[in-house]
Amino acid sequence: MPTVIGNFISRHVYSAQLLTKHSIHTSMCCRFVDVSDGKETKRGVSWVNEGEIRAAVHIARCYIQEGKEFKIITPYDAQRNAIERALETAGLTWKDTVFNVDSFQGNEADHIVLSIVRTWSPGFMKNTRRTNVMLTRCKKSMMILTHRKFLQKKAVAETLVGQFAKEHVPRTGWVTLEALVRRFW
Repeated sequence: MPTVIGNFISRHVYSAQLLTKHSIHTSMCCRFVDVSDGKETKRGVSWVNEGEIRAAVHIARCYIQEGKEFKIITPYDAQRNAIERALETAGLTWKDTVFNVDSFQGNEADHIVLSIVRTWSPGFMKNTRRTNVMLTRCKKSMMILTHRKFLQKKAVAETLVGQFAKEHVPRTGWVTLEALVRRFW
């Protein structure tokens, strides 16, 4: 994984014992996308976020057009299913593209898109082990789809994702939905 991610994980999960050697050192390899119109919605016993689904499909379309190898990861099965359906409806590659965090453990991809889903409660983000798995799957770049104000909530800011945003975003800034659509990322 790129050093910016590896060094953060080393400090916050492994007491600075993890050594990261990687050719990608730029902070721009990891971007937080502010899906400000996204809202978590309960679906059965799981959660979905339509705003993040639209953003994930847009990024997937861009990656496919650029010939990039990528995967989309989310902690919620309902979101995984919804993103797969949206990719299929858009005529994009959907098989073996979207994964639940747990099913992707031990795997990597050049480019990772993370769909956090939640906008009200931290949910899975309270689980450092699962969040660590989610944040450490990329070889070259990672786009994290979330709601900016959500990550600023006290309970969320203390999670691994919240801490990563607090340290990382001042160097890179947030990617807005408008910038995402115009490919200014």
